[in-house]
Amino acid sequence: MRAAGGRAVVVGSRDPDRARAWAADHQVEATADYAGALDRPDVDAVYIALPNDQHVEWAAAAAATGRPVICEKPLGLDATQVDALLAGIPAGAPLWESFAFPFHPQTELLRRLVDDGTLGEVREIVSEFHFDVRTPTNIRLDPALGGGALYDVGCYPVRLARLLFGSEVDTAAARSRSADSGVDIETAAVADFTSGQRLILSAGMRRPASTATRIIGSHAELRVGNPFHPTPTDTVELWRDGALRQTWSADPAPAFQWMIEHAQQVVRGGDARITAAETSGGNARALDLIRAAAAR
Repeated sequence: MRAAGGRAVVVGSRDPDRARAWAADHQVEATADYAGALDRPDVDAVYIALPNDQHVEWAAAAAATGRPVICEKPLGLDATQVDALLAGIPAGAPLWESFAFPFHPQTELLRRLVDDGTLGEVREIVSEFHFDVRTPTNIRLDPALGGGALYDVGCYPVRLARLLFGSEVDTAAARSRSADSGVDIETAAVADFTSGQRLILSAGMRRPASTATRIIGSHAELRVGNPFHPTPTDTVELWRDGALRQTWSADPAPAFQWMIEHAQQVVRGGDARITAAETSGGNARALDLIRAAAAR
């Protein structure tokens, strides 16, 4: 946020002591409870980083203030929740599910290479998002808080494929492994889209970090080291006929800067794009299909 030229005005928390300590560590100007943070007149935009089960309630409360709101993913725990949230806020409200990569220049590169025929007919995306959760008390392992790998990181390959295919998931096959707490610790799925294209995804919370992704066409493919939160060391590679043909490096700016800059433009009167109303319902329905397939 600071890289984008913003100020951290207030942090909202249930615990005043924790809030004060966190604000001091991160140079945030003030603390409040959740409602108090939304009531402050000097707040221009809101970022909601609560556990998954609280997203709908506080996204609705924040959106009702008329401010731009970035809410962590998933926006809701299922499509019914997401649809109800979107139906209950003003049309065109500047609410975003917190996928930063659609705003990133690297994603614009991927879209251009997909759309201009560089890969031929794009047929399949193979994408994974894994990391290692080692603390048993991590909220991602708590089913009451909406924990689980599909919610936390499996949503990213789905969002990427929907963006690049311009289509929605039609059917899915999936398998999950459960943690002792009952949440999915790993989920793998094959999702077929109405366009005839396919996503093969793997997501989990018990192996080293990896976001390796392949975008495969009839003539060539892109190998993307980190499509979701690119850093300056991450690359996009074009492979054709078994050989590396071209490499692009990611922009050095922090990955979230582009999304935050867009929210700031909306604060100044610009038009909101890639909002939750445009994108989040389809993602929620895709995750519902994958979760149901894994349950079967």
